[in-house]
Parts: sequence; structure tokens; C-alpha cells
Amino acid sequence: MSKDFFIELIGYIGGILTLLNMLPQIIKTYRLKNVEGVSNFMIITYGLSMIFWVIYAYFINNLPLLISCGVSLILTVVQIGLMFRYHKKK
Repeated sequence: MSKDFFIELIGYIGGILTLLNMLPQIIKTYRLKNVEGVSNFMIITYGLSMIFWVIYAYFINNLPLLISCGVSLILTVVQIGLMFRYHKKK
């Protein structure tokens, strides 16, 4: 197996782990229908970082990074949608 294969494999593993980052929060928010305790700042900065990673991955033509950050960005948008849906006004 070549060095390039292992580099791509590391990229895909890192991408999968990045995707798994937002899933527990989405699942918890959806099940509880409650966003209390969810950091708006963290979700927004994570989403912004994914936007920049997608742009970067596109320009350097890195498919593993583009896929993982693109899907992570979609998951972040889902979480933001859940935050709007389940936000309780005080």
C-alpha cells in the first residue's frame, strides 16, 4: 500500500470523526425538544469554521476534507434549525 493511500485514509477517518462531532447534540436536542444548555456561540462558530474549511478544501481539491466539512456544515444547519424550533422565550 502506498503512502498516498494512508494519507487519504487518515483524511477520511478525520472526516468521519468530524461528522460525529455534531450528531450527539442533534439527537439529544431532537429527543428532548429542548435547547437549554446548548451554546449558541459554539454552534455558530463551528458552522463558520465549516464554511471556511469547505472553501479551503475546494481550493486545494481535497475530497475527504470537502465531503466531511460539507456534511458537517449541513448537520450544523440542522442543529441551528432545531435551536430555532425548540427555543423557549423567557
